[in-house]
Amino acid sequence: MKTRHHSWPQTARGFTLVEMMVSTVVLALLLIVIVSAMDSVQRSWRRSREKVDQFRSARAAFETITRQLTQATLNTYWDYHYAETGSNAPPVETATPPSAYVRQSELHFITGQASELIGDTVTRPVSGHALFFQAPLGHSSQFRGLGSLLNGRGFYVQWRSNESTRPDFLPSGVSPVKERYQLMEYRPISEQATVDGRALRGNSIYTNPDGWFKEDLELQSRAVASNILALFISPRTAQTEEGSEPWWIAPSYRYDSRDTDNSTAALDKLVITEGGVVRQGTQHLLPPLVRVTLIASDEESFARWLELNPEAGGKILERAGAPFAAAGQHDQDLVALKQYLDGEHLNYRVFSQSMPLRNAAWDSRLAANP
Repeated sequence: MKTRHHSWPQTARGFTLVEMMVSTVVLALLLIVIVSAMDSVQRSWRRSREKVDQFRSARAAFETITRQLTQATLNTYWDYHYAETGSNAPPVETATPPSAYVRQSELHFITGQASELIGDTVTRPVSGHALFFQAPLGHSSQFRGLGSLLNGRGFYVQWRSNESTRPDFLPSGVSPVKERYQLMEYRPISEQATVDGRALRGNSIYTNPDGWFKEDLELQSRAVASNILALFISPRTAQTEEGSEPWWIAPSYRYDSRDTDNSTAALDKLVITEGGVVRQGTQHLLPPLVRVTLIASDEESFARWLELNPEAGGKILERAGAPFAAAGQHDQDLVALKQYLDGEHLNYRVFSQSMPLRNAAWDSRLAANP
């Protein structure tokens, strides 16, 4: 009798509880590492994007300044000069020959400390420097297509409320009224007009040649960017003469195209020597280069700084010990300002560029260092 043998399949061996726990822990650790890495990348990307967004308006404002500044003009021409009248107008009573043949211009380019140029005109504190010039940047309240009209333009930084730029329909909780440094653009209309019931004289370079840039200054200025801590303007030369620095034409940042010597605060007129030599200096000349420096801060860090220093509003340069009063100390003042901003944990950015003025027609022989 034969015996039948049955072969039963062997049972497969499973994972033990310990192995399952170890696998779960390893998988959890991997997930934690992956999630942490993704979160870190996302936060870094968000932070970078926020920084870009925060300084986007400042970058756009800086480009506006440099783009318009390169169009500055004086329309300089040569004409007779009469010493008796101090101009190209001959004396009426007597027939007098002209004293010399000199540069002339009715237009104006001026820069310097904002507090000195417009401090007696504005109602709120200003910071850094101010710049005013004439350029084909027409702005009409009545007509279109006049963008090439001769017009005044200017830029300065002012500590002021954002109430005028804040939409009225927004509740105060959504967009609260607050005071900030704002970059202001002086943008007068090209013609005399009445806007919102206010009579504006427009570009008064010919009717008010000495104070045209103060004419309706705050009424015809608009804020182009907020949290602009300061604006610095340094007229310079492209090439230095032996023993001279590039900023010799404006050692105190002050440059007035109607001045023959901008190293002094006085408005010096041209001199004609007994030998008939004309010493006109930089009069009726645009500087060949202008170094523009703009300091911008972000809203979050500035709001935090202002909360800790409520009495310091409008006095940040004074707090930093950086007066920017001497062009030869520009780099040192900039370092002092950066150190102060770093010490106060302010997130900021510096925009700086030397802009050539295409209408300068600079001649170092004519504008010799006095």
